[in-house]
Amino acid sequence: MPHTETLPLLLKQLRLPTMQRRWQSQHKHALQDNWSMPQYLSVLCEEELAQRENLRLQRYLKEAKLPLGKTLEKFDFNACQVHQAQISHLAHDGQWLENAENLLLFGPSGTGKTHLAAALGHAQVQRGQRVLFSPTTTIVQHLQQAKRQLQLPQALAKLDKYALLILDDIGYVKPSEIESSVLFELIAHRYESTSLVITSNQPFSAWESIFSDTMMTVATVDRLIHHATIIEIRGESYRKTEAIRRAQKIG
Repeated sequence: MPHTETLPLLLKQLRLPTMQRRWQSQHKHALQDNWSMPQYLSVLCEEELAQRENLRLQRYLKEAKLPLGKTLEKFDFNACQVHQAQISHLAHDGQWLENAENLLLFGPSGTGKTHLAAALGHAQVQRGQRVLFSPTTTIVQHLQQAKRQLQLPQALAKLDKYALLILDDIGYVKPSEIESSVLFELIAHRYESTSLVITSNQPFSAWESIFSDTMMTVATVDRLIHHATIIEIRGESYRKTEAIRRAQKIG
């Protein structure tokens, strides 16, 4: 005859911490409400799965390195010219990630490109996708180091685990041969396999200031736009507008 005294130990060995913590309290509910044994087990299993999903999303959110507070709920769509319904669709739909499509956000400095990119990343994490947000210069420096150590293919492969890679401010990459080369290799590596979100305050016509030659610029743009949504954001700089508001309050 099995002894219930061993149940906590068994649940621990099976790595079911939520069931281990909740089986007694739920057993009381089962007795009070005349649950069947399958109903009792179903409730415990549902709680275990829900907790695992919650912990998984917390882990994904931490590793995504998204800027704090940059969510769609906190974005002021009235302060810029951008199609809110289109952004909302990208946030709540995962088909574009499944299709390895890209999203390119263009606009002057301070118009909310980074906020929107981070908000879309946050929404996709909530959908269970793995996301990584990075200033473009940071990830380029990381890949530069990997290339010097003859480890670039391995470094690119490690990024494959992220269904969405967000490269913020691509225009700040220095037009040196090694920097533009590793950036091109990253974009080429992810082409038609995983998605990119890229923000830029420079139009494609100015991207020769990023890449070392015209051929590399054309090849990069060609790969990015082949399967992409391109959004241009218009409006005044948030930072400039906020500075004016503060000055008016002081005055």
